[in-house]
Parts: sequence; structure tokens; C-alpha cells
Amino acid sequence: MKEVLELIEKRKQEFAQLPLFKFMQDKSIDPMQRLAWAPCLAPFSMGFGQLNRLDFRKEPTNNPIQLIINKHTYEDDHHWKWFLEDLEKLGLNHSMKFSAALDFFWGEETQKTRQICHQIALHTFQAEPIVVLAAIEAIEATGNVALSLTAQVAEELQQDTKQNYRYFGQHHLCVETGHAVGTDNLQHFVEELQLTEEQKTKAFELVEKVFEVFSGSMEEMMAYANKSTIKQGATV
Repeated sequence: MKEVLELIEKRKQEFAQLPLFKFMQDKSIDPMQRLAWAPCLAPFSMGFGQLNRLDFRKEPTNNPIQLIINKHTYEDDHHWKWFLEDLEKLGLNHSMKFSAALDFFWGEETQKTRQICHQIALHTFQAEPIVVLAAIEAIEATGNVALSLTAQVAEELQQDTKQNYRYFGQHHLCVETGHAVGTDNLQHFVEELQLTEEQKTKAFELVEKVFEVFSGSMEEMMAYANKSTIKQGATV
């Protein structure tokens, strides 16, 4: 698995250079505006819990790698609740016609983000647990990049609003280690896993796909942030 993890680290460093992440680091921009893209995250944030529950989790199992995956799914399948909390705290839970909400969530502005969970589910369908684990490691890497920066923005906001942002803030970052496992012993176990050439090829392909779909989503969110002005209680 070491070669797969090395590829993930390489793609993670490239992922971190995307314009959205540079935008979030620009302190000349109001911190609320730096989270103007937050509504676009909804299809992923809400779908990710389902991806964990219905696609990654396989029970019952005696496979040690699947057991690791299952444990991880229970850690990740409820974060959408924090997302909803933060939308309220950011003033983004304003009223919208049902038809307008449907148009937004199934429109062009969220098209790439809607594809994240769909594409990952499609490419991990019936894959061996060791290959699925590689995909989860890649997902965790993208999350670590994004949450490291949203936590900084949330901290700035917190100084003004006195609100605790569980999804975009330190709370989420602290429970996301950047890996599928949270202990050194288990991480060492993952690193030392031996893959066949076929498994390695599939793992490489899946890692590339994960970064591809997340990168497309980040570009989409950057485009939305560029044309949206966020105010407490409204986005225009």
C-alpha cells in the first residue's frame, strides 16, 4: 500500500494548490465571503453519509480490511448534521421556494459536486476492500486539505460571531486525521498491506478518480464564490 499512499500524498499536494484554497487563505477577503461556496457543498455533504452507510459499509464481515472500513463509516456517516448546523449559524438557512431549491441542487452550479458520491460509488462497486480502502484514504486526504483551511476561516468568524462551527471549524478537522484509521498501529498496518499488481492498478485508478472528481467540484465552488456575495442571512 505504500506506493498507493505515496501517490495520494503527491495528488494531495497538487490538490492543495487549487484556486479555491488560495481564495480561502486570502485574509483581505471577509471570512464570510471566503465561505460563500458553502451551499454548493450540500450534495456532497448530505450524500457522503449515504455513501458510507450504503456503499462502503459491508456487514457482517470477517475481512480485517473491511472491518477497518466499517469502523470508519460509523465515524463519517453523520457529519452532515454538523453541516446543517453551520448553514444555520452562517445565515444560509434562509427561505427558498421548493422549486428554486430543486433548481439549485440539480442545476449546473452543483453538477460536478453531485457527481462526487455517484462516481465514487460507481467505481468502488464490488471492488475488493483493499481497493476501497485506497479510495477512502484519497477522500480523507482531500478532506484534510479543505478542512485545514475552513477551520482557519471559521476561527476568524468565531471571533466576531461567538459561534462554534462544528462542520467547517476545528471540531471536524480534529476528528478527520487525514487517514482512514486514527491510530499509529493501524496506520502502520495499512501501510504494510501487500497488493497484487491487479489490485495496485485498480487502486491507482481509483485514487486518480477521487482527486479528479473532487478537483472538479472545487473548481465549481470557486466559480460560485466568484459570482456570489454572501451576507448574514442571504447569498446573492
